[in-house]
Amino acid sequence: MFIAIAGTVTLEDAGNFREFHVAIDGDVAAAVAALNGRAAASQRNNHLWIDIAFVRELAGGRADAEWQAQFDAMLAYADSKGWIDGAAGRVEAHIQRPG
Repeated sequence: MFIAIAGTVTLEDAGNFREFHVAIDGDVAAAVAALNGRAAASQRNNHLWIDIAFVRELAGGRADAEWQAQFDAMLAYADSKGWIDGAAGRVEAHIQRPG
């Protein structure tokens, strides 16, 4: 799944729990601003911290019990890799640019 920022912010490919990224066509500061405080720049180059609750909100009606279980499993894997900031409630995602 990925968060696309192109004028609006949407969650795309929401059933793909094997990858997570943010697709932006611009700079990181603009992407963070577009997410209205629901993200922060990471100290690692080409990454953002995304609010986990925000991802669930973007999923909307697609977030049934099965989706939630798979999302939780994805987050558990991310946590095992150090990609979760539990105190802030954020998951780290790499930035993917078009092309």
